[in-house]
Amino acid sequence: MTDLSPMPELTGQDTALLILVAAGASHDTIARDATLALKPHEVGDAIEALLAKTCTRTVLHLAAWATAYRIVTDTAEPCAALAIAPRLTPRLLQILRGWAGGRSTPELTADFGLSPTTMRTYTKTLLSELGVHSQVQASVTGVLTGLTLLSDIDSAWPARPLRRTAQPSGLAA
Repeated sequence: MTDLSPMPELTGQDTALLILVAAGASHDTIARDATLALKPHEVGDAIEALLAKTCTRTVLHLAAWATAYRIVTDTAEPCAALAIAPRLTPRLLQILRGWAGGRSTPELTADFGLSPTTMRTYTKTLLSELGVHSQVQASVTGVLTGLTLLSDIDSAWPARPLRRTAQPSGLAA
């Protein structure tokens, strides 16, 4: 049974770009990828087009979305949180789930009434707790560990974590 809405048709280039974005690749790295054949000045537009095609708001949301659909199945670097999911404070969990749901860090900062300095501290702590080096990898890790619920990514999806068993792309049950 499919729990997620039907996945849009993605080309091979879309999938390759999505995987690179979810791995946290820089625009220069993406432009050097021979399969994409993008010029450096085209990378931003290609990512924006992919955001529109997937109905995601931010790169962090896109990474979570791709993980929910099992296009992305692992973190770009080894991550201890995948073996034992850390216990996060309620605020850190709100931030992680907010990123996965398409909220930007400035939006979350305003939502929670935090100073930018406090938000930077929360971000550093969250990355450290998850054992990752970027917000993108935190977003992927959140979905893979079950810290982020499917409903955090899309409110129409079930309020449960992604099941860890292997499934065909687009299936979460």
